[in-house]
Amino acid sequence: MKAEDDIFKNMKKLQDLKFSIYELSNRRVDFHSFDILTLQHLPNPIQLDDEFKSLKKDHTIEQIAWSIIKKYDL
Repeated sequence: MKAEDDIFKNMKKLQDLKFSIYELSNRRVDFHSFDILTLQHLPNPIQLDDEFKSLKKDHTIEQIAWSIIKKYDL
């Protein structure tokens, strides 16, 4: 059960991250651009799961969203 709980917690955090990016990005992206673990952004998809994993220990979801928005100019 613990593994399943961790999966659901992480999926919820990724959903929160996607929503934060959508809300904070001046509406340059929409929900149609989001896959489960990526954001379709030309020329290459943004690996949201990798971005999240690298920052999750020391940053809030909003801080991670701002980091992604700034890094990829969303």
